[in-house]
Amino acid sequence: MASALDKGFKDFINKFQKDLVVLQKQIKKEGDDLLVKVKTQATKENFEAKKKEVEKLLETKLKQFEPAINKFVAELNVSAKKAGVDLTDLEKKVRKNLTDARSKLKKKTSAATAGPTKKRKKTSAASATTKASVKKKTVKKDEAAPTADAPAADSAQAAE
Repeated sequence: MASALDKGFKDFINKFQKDLVVLQKQIKKEGDDLLVKVKTQATKENFEAKKKEVEKLLETKLKQFEPAINKFVAELNVSAKKAGVDLTDLEKKVRKNLTDARSKLKKKTSAATAGPTKKRKKTSAASATTKASVKKKTVKKDEAAPTADAPAADSAQAAE
């Protein structure tokens, strides 16, 4: 009977030791995971602190340079007006051309990312009409009278 108790006790001790080893491994793994999380959180906090510090530095430097920049822009406007150039009008045109170019670029990129489409084989009659319509468009462009926006339009087309 004593051997049955000894065997049961030994089995209990063996199971307890195995469970204890598994528990130690689990605790070590969770501790390592927690340590990694703490380190990443510390680096994130450090990064945020550095980011705020850099933003403050930039703001102070911009405040230092702002009067000089404003003075330069004012002098530039005065000089341009003396030369007969309206910089605000020129800026509006440049911004408009820029937005037009961006929208065209966005359309092209969205069309390119849409994927290839099935192309039909053109017949000779279809290609002849396409060529004729292209010629008509080029003739119409050539006949159009040049305007003050023509150089800006050329730069927008070159950007395409």
